Amino acid sequence: MCDHLYMIFKSMTHVLSAERAARKERISCRMVPIPRNLSTDCGMCISLKAENGEAFLDAIKKVGLTPERIEEHKGSGPGSRCYSN
Repeated sequence: MCDHLYMIFKSMTHVLSAERAARKERISCRMVPIPRNLSTDCGMCISLKAENGEAFLDAIKKVGLTPERIEEHKGSGPGSRCYSN
């Protein structure tokens, strides 16, 4: 089972809007750089605990957003692993 999720969006505007929608619903998340093993772009994504994933998706759906990709993340630091959904 994964610990965290990375929600990757098409644009920085979508990332900011998703973070705002989640915080409005009191869902704990943070904006972080997209890990290099997931993308060569220097973009940002949303990181949140896996247990909050469904609530996050419900919150952003209300404002018309859908992540481009969801990555499961187990552990933390450079030795951690990511798994694509």
